[in-house]
Amino acid sequence: MRRLAIPLLGTLAFLAAAAPASAAVAHSDISYDLGSPPPDARHNQLDVYQPDGTRPPDERPVVVYVHGGGWATGDKDNRIADKVNLFTGAGYVFASVNYRLSPENDQFDPARVRFPAHPDDVGEAIGWISRNIDDFGGDPTRLLLIGHSAGAHLVALVSTDPRYTHRYGVEPWQLIGTTSLDTEAFDIAERIDQLPPNGDDIFFNAFATPAENAADDAWARGSPLAFAGDEDPRQLFVTQADDASRIANNESMAAALGQSPGAVVRVPYDHEGINAAVGDANDPAGETVAIMDFFRSMVAESADPKASLADRPAKRVRIDGRRAKLEFRFDSSQARSEFECRLDSAKLKPCDRRETLRAGAGRHVLRYRALGERGRPGPVEKFRFKVTRKG
Repeated sequence: MRRLAIPLLGTLAFLAAAAPASAAVAHSDISYDLGSPPPDARHNQLDVYQPDGTRPPDERPVVVYVHGGGWATGDKDNRIADKVNLFTGAGYVFASVNYRLSPENDQFDPARVRFPAHPDDVGEAIGWISRNIDDFGGDPTRLLLIGHSAGAHLVALVSTDPRYTHRYGVEPWQLIGTTSLDTEAFDIAERIDQLPPNGDDIFFNAFATPAENAADDAWARGSPLAFAGDEDPRQLFVTQADDASRIANNESMAAALGQSPGAVVRVPYDHEGINAAVGDANDPAGETVAIMDFFRSMVAESADPKASLADRPAKRVRIDGRRAKLEFRFDSSQARSEFECRLDSAKLKPCDRRETLRAGAGRHVLRYRALGERGRPGPVEKFRFKVTRKG
């Protein structure tokens, strides 16, 4: 586990004190291909924006944006300028992601781009960011996701079903918070049931027709609600104040995550207005403030746990027999931590809060660390001691 180049309190300080807008250095059309290239390379790209003056050792938290468009339209440039100014001005490294799109006005060609292509691509993009964002001054261990509409569905899905990111080496604890902007697509089957008889083909096109779903269960596999639990990263939900159906869907998703349904942010904007308000100076409903407060709190809560020894043997232990029986008691700076430890050249393994180890004569090193919320590892600490035989 790398130690932060900027201590977390310093990170919070520059996030809180940064100007609301600043110049950003843009890196456009970066391929995030890690081995599963889509048919159209343009959709396998992302843009990275650094706050002016950012250097690779900075390790600033990273905001990753996923655009909407019914899984069939849209682009990483869509209404991006205000978001770039907002997030880089607050000290975050910012990335905007493209993904493969289903064809518009399609007649459900079996070979079309459809689920799971969209979340596969977003997961791959997050994997690339995890491996490379430190070159842009970002911290790959503190990733914040935000998406609008179809993009909100995608960030909710990759946050609750870790398979999309784990295949690219991303651990669940690296995703520290997710913001979903005005989507109803938390339960795909339920949403399809709500459509009129001759209703919208967007979901059939992007996920599966009834016949295709019978074969591959895409509607359930594409539903964030099916995977939501209280071990997932916390999510902020923003939706339209005058749309009862959207409010109910967002509240159901919040409840499934173990969060208060009443915390869903309701704003007096239409669907497009919710996207446009992010970073807009003219945002009287306070949507931008809610997002920034949420992200700041998630960064604050993502501190690495620090392990300590509440009880241990002396640094010099004398024994009569061949091996000493040694008792250790671990503690952590964070409640509900778990622990890993190893003696000498052994591999790190799970350890109880009270652990008994045996060691023969010689010099030894106990290495140990705490695992915080969702398995976030703290730094490895060391305790050196020597065992000698009496006489």
